[in-house]
Amino acid sequence: MSFIRLAARSLTRPRVALTVPRTQTAIAWRAGYSAAAGLSRDVIQTRVLEVLGGFEKVKNGKVSVTSFFASMCPETEFAQLTPTASFAEDLGLDSLDAVEVVMAVEEEFAIEIPDAEADEIKTVQQAIDYIAKTPEVVDQPLLKIGCNLGEGEVFHLDTKTLQYTVEQFEEAVTCLALRKNGPGLACAAAQGIALLEGNSSFKYLCQPLQNAWAPYVRFNDGACDSKGRFFAGSVYSSALGIPGQLWRYDPADGTCVVVDEGPFTDSNGLGWSPDNKTLYFTDSKANIIYAYDYDSETGAISNRRVFTDALVQGQVIEGFADGLCIDSEGGVWSARWGGSCIVRYSSDGTIDAEIKFPTVYKVTACCFGGPNEDKLYVTTAHCDATNDTEFAEEKQREFPDSGHLFVVDLAGKYKGGKWRYSFSG
Repeated sequence: MSFIRLAARSLTRPRVALTVPRTQTAIAWRAGYSAAAGLSRDVIQTRVLEVLGGFEKVKNGKVSVTSFFASMCPETEFAQLTPTASFAEDLGLDSLDAVEVVMAVEEEFAIEIPDAEADEIKTVQQAIDYIAKTPEVVDQPLLKIGCNLGEGEVFHLDTKTLQYTVEQFEEAVTCLALRKNGPGLACAAAQGIALLEGNSSFKYLCQPLQNAWAPYVRFNDGACDSKGRFFAGSVYSSALGIPGQLWRYDPADGTCVVVDEGPFTDSNGLGWSPDNKTLYFTDSKANIIYAYDYDSETGAISNRRVFTDALVQGQVIEGFADGLCIDSEGGVWSARWGGSCIVRYSSDGTIDAEIKFPTVYKVTACCFGGPNEDKLYVTTAHCDATNDTEFAEEKQREFPDSGHLFVVDLAGKYKGGKWRYSFSG
């Protein structure tokens, strides 16, 4: 911490946490990290500008005016109090002034910005960006279902009444898709792509894994593209050297082919950008989300590249990338297994939003839903989901809501995209 920043902090009054009123609904959730939680970027921008507008040296030292009025008085120096203004060049603030401005923003939103990060905030836009990515905290589940890992059981939930039924299957059902041309659901099951038949049984459409591999590996997460093809990844066996692979099943001709040999570890969350030109695919234990160029007409993928690598990019986030979904702006929401959070990646692979679940350890997947597609439904796993019984009981006491279902109200901030398509078979 610089001396200037330390001195300025010592002169301020203690901060008092602010609360933001919430409309009570049947959905039980709470965002309690700061007064910025749940606010749209537009609201944050307005409040940051109001804070700066009330700052004495900005208000009295220079005047915020329109560019037209400034052009009429070229001999006069004016401050342009806009989101693009810099503290020094545009607003004429020295380093101590800038510290006081940042602290005023901290107080407005009831947060405390780490000193190293605060020292990097030198423009109005940087202050807005920092507040906008303030994590939301959700600590109340929508439904306490006590799910272990959620694979092998299918929950049918009425989101209005919160009543649900459970189907138990003999084999793992690892992901689901609505059907475009038939009743019920399609799924990836342990050994291939299948149709659920409504009586705790399913019918395989294809079982492409080699017979020798079947006892050791299985399919995992998947999703359908805009043409109704089913993409799903398989998990690996490190002991036997069996790689995880990415597969594509096309109901139009019944073919099921490997579209990327990998080798991957635990294949996981995948989805498409809003323009259908990019496919995202998660390799969980490598902690990487890949991006591919995508041809929606043929289902072909090419040009695999790293979209985000948590270790290489130095992202300070715990756990591993798990399931994902994509919003209408193209943001990629990735659940963090063992990280107690979901993070949103912008199109350049940087994190610009985060939702924390302090009572959950293993966050597994997320999906937008609700009438306006602005509710984020979040699944989690029990701490003993991978049979790590030595530490599971202790972890479960520390994270007692692990295994429950959550929902986050993102109205006014984000909406789901149209990438979660139906199966055409």
